[in-house]
Amino acid sequence: AMITKTVLRDFVGLEHVDEHTKKALLDFSYHLACGDTDQAYKSVKGVQSTGVWESMSKMCVKTGRLDVAQQCLGQMGHARAAGALRACCEP
Repeated sequence: AMITKTVLRDFVGLEHVDEHTKKALLDFSYHLACGDTDQAYKSVKGVQSTGVWESMSKMCVKTGRLDVAQQCLGQMGHARAAGALRACCEP
């Protein structure tokens, strides 16, 4: 039997990041799934890679966590997108 390595959809493009970033992403994903938004954001606050923030923002949109997606877009430097998302979320 052959074993193949497959990257999860949420982590495509992040196969070659360093160990610290991988751990931060896994912690982010875990805390987001548990509903602990503050801890999720704290776990990746130090990550500087735009690709990582883009992946996390996609993950947040898929899970319906638009409040966290807004923070991810802000970290990526997409102020216009973050503002548009904020406007959509306001009643």
